[in-house]
Amino acid sequence: MSGLKHRITDDMPRFFCYAALVCLLGVIQGCGESQQDLFLKHAQRDRGGGAANEEVASQNAAEQPAKPSNPIADPVVAKPRPPIVNTSVASSLPKAGPTQDIAENEADASDAGTGLAETIGIKPISQRQPETELTTSERRRRAFDNLQQINEALTRYVDEKGHYPKSYATNSGGVPTLSWRVELLPYLGYEALYKQFDFSRAWNMQPNKDLLQYIPDAFVSPERFDVKTNYQLPIDSAFIFGENRAITPAMIDDGPENTIMLLEVNDAHAVHWTEPKDFDPKSPMAMSPYVGKLRVDGTFALWANGFPVLLENGLSDAQLFQAMTYEKSDALRAGDIHRAITVEQAEDDPETEASLAPEQVADTAEDIVRPQVDMGIDLPLMVDEPAMTRDPVPSAIELTAAQDKLREIFRDKIQEAKGDDDRRKLAAEFISLADDMEADPAGAFALQQAAIRLAIEANDGTLLIKAIDQRVARFELDSFRENLKWIQAFGGETASRDASLVKGDGILKRSIPVIYAGIRENEYMLASSVTRIANRFTGSNREDKVSRLLTRLRTQLGAAKREYDNSVDDLERFRNNPDDVAAGAAFGSFLCFIKGDWQTGLPLVADGTGGDLVEVAKMDLRGASRAIDQVALGDAWWELSRRGSGAYRQGAEDRAVMWYSQAIVRLPESLDRIHVENRLKEADEADARSPIALCIQLADEIGIDLRQSLTSIAAKGGRMARRNDDD
Repeated sequence: MSGLKHRITDDMPRFFCYAALVCLLGVIQGCGESQQDLFLKHAQRDRGGGAANEEVASQNAAEQPAKPSNPIADPVVAKPRPPIVNTSVASSLPKAGPTQDIAENEADASDAGTGLAETIGIKPISQRQPETELTTSERRRRAFDNLQQINEALTRYVDEKGHYPKSYATNSGGVPTLSWRVELLPYLGYEALYKQFDFSRAWNMQPNKDLLQYIPDAFVSPERFDVKTNYQLPIDSAFIFGENRAITPAMIDDGPENTIMLLEVNDAHAVHWTEPKDFDPKSPMAMSPYVGKLRVDGTFALWANGFPVLLENGLSDAQLFQAMTYEKSDALRAGDIHRAITVEQAEDDPETEASLAPEQVADTAEDIVRPQVDMGIDLPLMVDEPAMTRDPVPSAIELTAAQDKLREIFRDKIQEAKGDDDRRKLAAEFISLADDMEADPAGAFALQQAAIRLAIEANDGTLLIKAIDQRVARFELDSFRENLKWIQAFGGETASRDASLVKGDGILKRSIPVIYAGIRENEYMLASSVTRIANRFTGSNREDKVSRLLTRLRTQLGAAKREYDNSVDDLERFRNNPDDVAAGAAFGSFLCFIKGDWQTGLPLVADGTGGDLVEVAKMDLRGASRAIDQVALGDAWWELSRRGSGAYRQGAEDRAVMWYSQAIVRLPESLDRIHVENRLKEADEADARSPIALCIQLADEIGIDLRQSLTSIAAKGGRMARRNDDD
């Protein structure tokens, strides 16, 4: 032992020299690498061998599984929404390879980059920078729109695959290569970009490395505009995407409506968008440092049923953990922490028209698109009742206190409500109690929340709609979003149950005005999700007319979404250049044939150049007072309808029906009258071909009145009606 001690003592200087050298190398080379990084470096290492190495590489490539093609069965998926940012700022393209001599190969690289950008339908992020820094409001709107686009793509993926995507892809050796965000590209409309990736190679190896610059707009952070993204899946082992699971909605014990599947993390934790990394806090019970710094009031996120949510600042780590776990069957429900995301313009942050981005232009299209008076069909206006006053939604503090009181008072009844009948009775009791709580809005809100939850658990759609209407009638809630949220929750809860055992009549009837409201708000994919739920409750006969119409409506909503995306481009071009009559006419066609707004759209169509449609539009604008001239106009639109298809055929036919309907009341018994009667009968017997016409046809089949808004429907049978009567 003494000798060993002397040797150690004598070797101390040498030991410290070695230690110093190791530390110096550490400084030069950087921090320690993760196991995944070491795997990737090992995969990239040049082992030498010349032609022999090429042969091995060729053999390995042959053994790799074919890159998944991910064909999209649903024709809904078209091109992605246009970029929100101004793309007029030009900058040089990143070069194709890191070893290229930039000075000598700049022109070739730019040409190659430009060609690839045209092929895949997206510019490098360097060419999508905004000219000026985005305001807080603009960043907020952009982030919310990104969330919606990602949700729509995830919805399409789940519809086709039956499960959520894995958080990352792996090669044949089990090494993570590319993120789920790459897998989602076809469902965002970037099929060509998807095909450029090599799933057998890592995200930071060629050719994948050069594709980083083509980050889709939906993944771009409005704070930075670079190749990193803040939109991430929670991948702790207790969360949906942990352990790289491919989970189905039915496997979420807490329910998709109660489980967070995606959130927007702070900039410090952003990752390269193709990198197989996501939200994975060091401790799942210490998540607050990772979120809440991008938006002033909290974190944008998505429930697993696709509904967006604001996770307010101030939520505890325990609440965040419970919201993200999927099989704990914990007591937390979405309504306990759910807050709707608002994107209204801040008063101290005005936005000029010149800075409006395409999506914002579409959102403000009502500045141009006035409520129509003269429509191609008898389109219900769905106008809210005048002078409707509602209470503000209670604060989070008030609601928390009210929920605690409710649990304390009704603990025994809640615990005893095990069966569906018991839950229905308790839900009805809560609705009745809430109806009388004029002086306690927070208590009423909490009771309504509990009633909604019980109605869903009892699979009683009629009771659910009653509770929704009571809430919408009293509180300042977005009626479309509120109905949508709980219908989706009901659909998720009952997805695995026999539809014949579910009380779904109320859901079926309410779905039609909800879908119709979604069309009015250009929320075509959200409306489509409601058609899928409603179709489960049309009865056992899938050939039933209502079922067939709902199936057709879902397809038409997909087509309408594609037309809407195109119309955003057309409107932006037209607003930037009012002399671009072709863009104006294209936008006018969308208004007429898809939205049914002939008053606004027809003049734009008539200002177009050439073609029979333009001539008929001009004739229509001149109008007709004599019955025989009205028949002639009807005939002109009818002939045009026979040359079109889908919504355009439907729109032209609807316009013909309008003119025929005006003429027939004044036509004497004659061949002209028989001609008009035959045309009207043919139109009446045919299935509709546009979303609006299908909604109206479904409303007639089910016995629904579409002339009132969802808010007005709620007020008509709720407490507000009685309050107004008392006044």
